[in-house]
Amino acid sequence: MGRSLCARILGTLLIASTLVLGQPARPANAACVASTGPGIPAPTGLPTGIPGFHARWYGQSGYPTLCPGGRSTATVAFYNSGSLGWVSGRMGEVAYLGTWGPEPGQDAVSPLGGDGTAGSLATGWPRYNRIAMQPAPYVGPGQVAWFQFTIQAPLVPGYYRLYLRPLIEGATWLEDFGVFWLVTVLNADGSVPAQSGAVYSPLGYSNLSVPTARGTFNVHLIKERLADVTVRTLTANSTDCTSDCPAKPLAQYVTENAGYAGMNGTYLCPPDYPACAGKVNSYDYAVYNSNLRRWINRPALIGQNSLLTFNGSATNVYRRSFAYGQNASLTSAPITAGITMFPLLVQGGAVIDSEFEQTGVQMTRGTKGAIGVDGTYVYLAIVTGATVTESAFVMAALGAKDALNLDGGGTAAMYIGGAYTVGPGRLLPNAIVLTKP
Repeated sequence: MGRSLCARILGTLLIASTLVLGQPARPANAACVASTGPGIPAPTGLPTGIPGFHARWYGQSGYPTLCPGGRSTATVAFYNSGSLGWVSGRMGEVAYLGTWGPEPGQDAVSPLGGDGTAGSLATGWPRYNRIAMQPAPYVGPGQVAWFQFTIQAPLVPGYYRLYLRPLIEGATWLEDFGVFWLVTVLNADGSVPAQSGAVYSPLGYSNLSVPTARGTFNVHLIKERLADVTVRTLTANSTDCTSDCPAKPLAQYVTENAGYAGMNGTYLCPPDYPACAGKVNSYDYAVYNSNLRRWINRPALIGQNSLLTFNGSATNVYRRSFAYGQNASLTSAPITAGITMFPLLVQGGAVIDSEFEQTGVQMTRGTKGAIGVDGTYVYLAIVTGATVTESAFVMAALGAKDALNLDGGGTAAMYIGGAYTVGPGRLLPNAIVLTKP
């Protein structure tokens, strides 16, 4: 099947995903009405012929909003990027979708569907922990498999998630792209259930609308488990620099370091600012070069700026970097990445009040960058139409326990999966890059 035909089928399926199986879309209580969000289109530039069994996510239907007990059909496409075909009915060669973590967990029972065994709902899945099987007898290298399955809403209103991952049954799990369905189960009167805790965000890249006490803001977000990535802080200069400093595009930082994703780093003095004459592309912040394994602009460590450090997946945050820079026991401890900036946005889950120290630009709404951590995840965020303080509320709403301000405006850049989601912005003297094993 050609890709153009596949794309047309996906469009049809995305529309068809609003259909409700086995019961009417509107239950007896006509106040509750089901709906389905927009589908997520396929990426471009997919690899092919990778030796062995491999798969790439290729698009999916939208997230459903259902009434209690309602059903909907979900569609997800995976592209066979490997060198081996998927053969239906042949153990060690047949492709399935399996339940995955964090919700409900690898091979775990989901409250959203199953085969009626192990306490699961009977929604026609092959097994309680196998969501769907490849629909075609054979899916060769370079071809796309279109998996469909039924989701049934629990009777208790709320927000439910179904993570899935493709596998070759009896052989190997395929790549984990963080594919999931977010299912909103409405109250019986059709109203949306209240959110509890942090605003939900998926792994990988997402474009979210995040409600906070200061308003609702659009956020470009890259979220990854700290255990699954290495955070690297990098500089274009190998020694301290005060003017005409080297700088390069974010994409170059990512590709040169075999990276998975990246984002702009600190404030800088750009060449298009008249006030930056004589100090172009310099930055007044200390950045630990993860490749050189040493600090650039080390004297800035004893200043008033804030600091976030990494040692593998372990992190530490300092409201004032001098608390770190003047403590020999801290500066001698090993780290793998580190960056100073101003201000610290969130510490211990609480938004920090720093407006008495902020500049007028920081208190003006615009594009703001941030990096956050919570012990499990790292968050790279670009918030649009926000002040620095409002971006702090966004990071706290996302669940970051500690968060540091980064540059934004015309410098803002975010790169993942071989493409910019924000930017490219200006050339950067420093950047943050995520790599995967």
